[in-house]
Amino acid sequence: MSPYLMSSTDLAVLSDADTATVSSLAARRRSSITVAQAEQLAADRLAVSLLSEFRAAWSVGDRDAMSAVMLAAIDLDRSAPGAPRLMDEIHGIQYLAAA
Repeated sequence: MSPYLMSSTDLAVLSDADTATVSSLAARRRSSITVAQAEQLAADRLAVSLLSEFRAAWSVGDRDAMSAVMLAAIDLDRSAPGAPRLMDEIHGIQYLAAA
């Protein structure tokens, strides 16, 4: 939301968050993780979320949602070429297991 559309009370509440304190556990966790590790964790969470979303769409036959997830998975795979490919996981869901 644009700050120009917010009331002065809403804007004051928003700016209060800038000076909020965090717990010592959160501060310690942030200090012990690198930016690269944080980005990798975020990518892993995104991959898990996309895979869950694909499974849900596949179970009900929603091809539009499946296509959207596959496009996002392709983008994720391109952004991390050395990581395990999410599209391989998605293809594994679509094909029946060999007997």
